[in-house]
Amino acid sequence: MVLNHTGFPWDRSAEGLTAWRTAMEAIARQPNMHLKISEFGLRDLPWNYDSNRAIMRDALAIFGVERCIFATNFPVAGLRVSYDPLVRAVARMVSDLPAAARDGLFWRNAARFYRIDIEA
Repeated sequence: MVLNHTGFPWDRSAEGLTAWRTAMEAIARQPNMHLKISEFGLRDLPWNYDSNRAIMRDALAIFGVERCIFATNFPVAGLRVSYDPLVRAVARMVSDLPAAARDGLFWRNAARFYRIDIEA
């Protein structure tokens, strides 16, 4: 199973993020759960790199990069950020990870989960 939209961490207060992390940790304990990392935008607020990077890194730490799949959530995400800046920002957020982990996040994990034969 895949949980969409990074679990919608819309309440970015300290209490809201604590509740989000607690819920995400409970979900991640289920070995069949994966996380689609997408939709970082907050209603009526501009897209914010630092805040979204913290969410991304927490999500990766909770689920492990091997169970995470990046998704742009376009066209909806386009209400807050353009496609190219979003992809570049996420790539920057994970630039310190090994190449294999980045490949997993950006395409290999999705191919494995959805059973897409990439060798064909």
